[in-house]
Amino acid sequence: MNHKAKENQQADFRTFFSTKKGDASMWWIIIGAVLALVVMIILMVLFTGKTRPLDQGLSDCNSKGGICVAARTLCPQNSLKSSVFSCDQGGECCVGSPRRWTGVSGCSESVTDLDGQTWCK
Repeated sequence: MNHKAKENQQADFRTFFSTKKGDASMWWIIIGAVLALVVMIILMVLFTGKTRPLDQGLSDCNSKGGICVAARTLCPQNSLKSSVFSCDQGGECCVGSPRRWTGVSGCSESVTDLDGQTWCK
């Protein structure tokens, strides 16, 4: 191998592994992005476990003032079935402003919810 070819080979080796100013800043950007991604994943894992009870509370029928009735049962007067909210005991959720059944006057039929309370039908 002649002397000129050997110098070109060494120059190629040096330019391949040498860093320029722009190359160094690119590596810092990549390292910063990876660290930000790791921190974001850790925060998501931490907050997902803590928000699960909140999510269950937001979709609970009783917390919205609803009434849980047995499946295929008509909802009380002034309320409608809602598939958005869920009942812990099973059954279906009726949301609205139902009236309690007193047995005296106002309504002739009643509906009993899963908690044992009676409402006007």
